[in-house]
Amino acid sequence: MCDEWMPTLKLSISHDEWRQLPRNAAYKYEYLNGRAWLTPRPKFYHALLELPPLAGRPLEGRGGEVAIRPLRDDDWERLVPVFAASFDRQQPYSGLDREERLVAARRSLEYTRDRGDGPLIRAASFTAHDAAHGGLAGAIVVTLLPDADPTEWGAFHWPEPPPPDCVERRAGRPHLTWVFVVPTRAGEGVGTALLDAAVRGLLGLGFTQLASTFLAGNDSSMLWHWRNGFRLLPYPGSKRTTRERWSAPP
Repeated sequence: MCDEWMPTLKLSISHDEWRQLPRNAAYKYEYLNGRAWLTPRPKFYHALLELPPLAGRPLEGRGGEVAIRPLRDDDWERLVPVFAASFDRQQPYSGLDREERLVAARRSLEYTRDRGDGPLIRAASFTAHDAAHGGLAGAIVVTLLPDADPTEWGAFHWPEPPPPDCVERRAGRPHLTWVFVVPTRAGEGVGTALLDAAVRGLLGLGFTQLASTFLAGNDSSMLWHWRNGFRLLPYPGSKRTTRERWSAPP
């Protein structure tokens, strides 16, 4: 869905102005016939969090004075403006106006709700409620993906419909599909508090790993993953990974 919200941009500017444009890793920058062409090229990185070492201790940095509650069916629509506000400065949503961003937020959440990102792991999906001012402050949504090599292409999609009891049988690997916090509460540890709740839920179900994905250019997401103990996985399309696969014995 990412490409849908990242149209090609054409800007009539001078070559000197083109050279001064801020760069984002999710776009390709070219200049031709007096126009700057910004073409989407989203590149996703994957990370993995080992859960057993966290069983005896909470994640550091939790905070924000929020109440963490399980995600409910009636929360999805209420999360749309929270989602839109949380990603208003991050690709692929930052290039949209307010109404377009709300549409993109609703469709993204509906896609996850309807199992487009894999079966929802309810015991690991939570919302954060602002204890001081009321209202939703953020959410974390965890789904189940195939238990495949996470460095392989296609490992983050079910090749066929998963069995209805796949979560109960732990027939896959949990994936942090969404975690977001409203800008007014960003940097206060709310996201980490949500992640901590998800970790406890996954450990209670017997899972040992949590995978995650972030878009190249989203430095704040990358740093958040690193700070919370995620390990960056090799990029499937890297030259080193490709050489290793080609040279591996059959």
